[in-house]
Amino acid sequence: MPLETESLTTARRLGQNAAERLTAIASAGYLRVGVPIDLGGHGGTLQDLFQDPAARQWLRDLPYPDQLLFRSQRLVVEALLRSDNVGLRELVLPELLDGAMGGASAMECSCLTAMPADLGWRLNGRLVGVPNLQWAGFYLLLPVQMNDRVDDLLLVRSEENDVTVQAGDPHELWQQAACGTVSFRQVFLRADEWLGDRPLWQTLADANRALQQGLSAALSRSTN
Repeated sequence: MPLETESLTTARRLGQNAAERLTAIASAGYLRVGVPIDLGGHGGTLQDLFQDPAARQWLRDLPYPDQLLFRSQRLVVEALLRSDNVGLRELVLPELLDGAMGGASAMECSCLTAMPADLGWRLNGRLVGVPNLQWAGFYLLLPVQMNDRVDDLLLVRSEENDVTVQAGDPHELWQQAACGTVSFRQVFLRADEWLGDRPLWQTLADANRALQQGLSAALSRSTN
């Protein structure tokens, strides 16, 4: 298992911004736990994060902004690992594991409604409280709603036309975890940005709960 790195300790002490914090988190290596070796990971499963003593200690030491960054980045990694879109996984996963790009998860936001368009979808609306909206660039894990339920998951690049980002509140959380609002105005997303349908959303919801519970368990041990 990877060990705590000096860069992460320094980032916490200095209160560095979201980009520096993400770089330090990636350097610690725990984004790679549960990722197959042939995809650049350390092997094992997601549960190894919560069963290995060193991993539990690392999670226990994460301050709240780092928790948001790590959980969001890891959830986008999980989405790519579980998706059948091999081309998108091969393109995006290395950047996420290295911390070169942010993984912004909207799994806990109100879903956007998508209107089918030629070879894709057209989206309008706002997502509030999305973490990891890194200025260097991010990939947004986006559940979209049709027929009054989540039917599809898309992976949206931050450079898409008419996708805009606004700083969130409080300012400290924006600075430390890049937590803000993403707005869509007639944004067209192509079919090749599709990750999966409702079964993938359900399995990612389970992964999100596992991450939340693992972090909660680690933190509760630190206060006992």
